[in-house]
Amino acid sequence: MIPAVTEAAPAPQAATSQVKAVMDDAMNIQTRPDLEGEAHRRERARLIRKLIADNFLAGDMARESLKGHWDRISTKQRTEFQRLFTVLFQDSYTRLVLNFLKKETVEYRGESTVEKDTVVRTVIMRANEHIPVDYHMVRKSGRWFIRDVDIDGVSIVQNYRNKFRQVIEKTSVDGLLQNMKLQSQATEQ
Repeated sequence: MIPAVTEAAPAPQAATSQVKAVMDDAMNIQTRPDLEGEAHRRERARLIRKLIADNFLAGDMARESLKGHWDRISTKQRTEFQRLFTVLFQDSYTRLVLNFLKKETVEYRGESTVEKDTVVRTVIMRANEHIPVDYHMVRKSGRWFIRDVDIDGVSIVQNYRNKFRQVIEKTSVDGLLQNMKLQSQATEQ
């Protein structure tokens, strides 16, 4: 059965406003004159990481990325996985923002609701390319948070799920956790 798609009310589009605020903040960090250049990359990264921590539901993303395995692992493994996932996701997404997002034009193409998921559709406009980026949003404690991002049709959570499943099939959940620990240590250097 295909889930029903209903367009969100045209005004106010609170989920879209939240995505716009996050994008504006990220671009402001990237283009602030006092943070320009390689000498200030670490400070920009720190500010971007905080923006991500404040607006993404990394714990939910972690749980979704282990779908099919989550209920079979121990509480200790879940806690460790969520901690490591958060570190690695924030580092990866921070690098993505630092390397690719400067002062692009972003078109906001509306939001829709599929089941309980609100999707904000955007397109990053560049001279030679238009990149569709969809933000999957959820409302918690009276505020909108990002729980997944599709970049050019590829879900970040689904991408992690595929990679994690491959590692678990080759080794185990403990093997995955060990790999993640090594990657986490590499990001700290």
